[in-house]
Amino acid sequence: MIHGNERTLIAVMTAFAGGFLAASWLRRKQHKAEEDVIEGQQICEKLTAYRRSMLPKRIILVRHGESEGNADNTLYRTKADNQIELTEKGSQQACAVGQRIKTLVGPNVTFHTFVSPFQRTLQTCRNILAVLGSQNVHTYVDPRIREQEFGNLQNDNFEQFRTEQKNVGRFWYRFPTGESGADVFDRTKQWFEHSVCGINTRPGYEPVDTVLVVTHGLTMRLILMQLHGWSVTTFHTVWNAGNCAMYVLKKDENLPGLSPYALCPEEGDMPAASIALSVKFRNGNTKSVTLQDYLSIPQPRTTQFEAVRQKLAEQNPDLDAKEIVDIDFHAGGFVKYK
Repeated sequence: MIHGNERTLIAVMTAFAGGFLAASWLRRKQHKAEEDVIEGQQICEKLTAYRRSMLPKRIILVRHGESEGNADNTLYRTKADNQIELTEKGSQQACAVGQRIKTLVGPNVTFHTFVSPFQRTLQTCRNILAVLGSQNVHTYVDPRIREQEFGNLQNDNFEQFRTEQKNVGRFWYRFPTGESGADVFDRTKQWFEHSVCGINTRPGYEPVDTVLVVTHGLTMRLILMQLHGWSVTTFHTVWNAGNCAMYVLKKDENLPGLSPYALCPEEGDMPAASIALSVKFRNGNTKSVTLQDYLSIPQPRTTQFEAVRQKLAEQNPDLDAKEIVDIDFHAGGFVKYK
């Protein structure tokens, strides 16, 4: 016969045993969850490393050759932008850049080519590929890398719109019935991440070393903007590429991120950039100065006072760097808050 004290002891021991088992189960479950998290992180790291390793070694960005619209900017009033063709000079430029590409990469490198569906880019691409021949594996006509949509330009309002664009900024200003630079940035970024970064991981397709992109000047700048993390201020300092200018991006797996590319000055052209600055001197005077080669300033550029001050002195022998006490990167555009 079990007495009351014994029953109490049994109940306590049973509860203790149950708690011990429950605690052990919870510890095992927590440990398994931690292992799952670690395993998931390892899988993600391996997948990221694989994606980076499969990226093409080189991306070549080419602006179209001289177009009818470059030669006569009034033509946009009577001819649709997408139908603007190359001039004879533009065709010659396209053939020349094709030879330049072939000389750069040699006869054994294979390509995938992306091209804007506008006539001037299609014609530029055909001239380039006539030189490259069978080295090009496939050509993708992709509307996401087309020119910015300027809207309907059949009247004289375009000059007014251009003036407004200069005041607002090319990245922000949206043309009536058209696009802003930010709109083009969005579709260009989606194209790059989806189509370029995954070009060598598609089932059934042989990987290629090089991707060729035949597009427009604005699109080229926006590709560089997303890859290099340019601010809008920096974007606005970068000049448009010349007709059939060629920017070469080389993969460097020492760089961070999913798209570790850097411009290669030895293999291609380099974008020019300049910025208007307001410089204040120790004596209280101010002066407007244009800084050339702005992209050579390390990021974040607007915080690099000493580097900018030294470069200004190098480019302007009449300026004494020691006398510069303040640099306004907005040239007086934001007086209350800088």
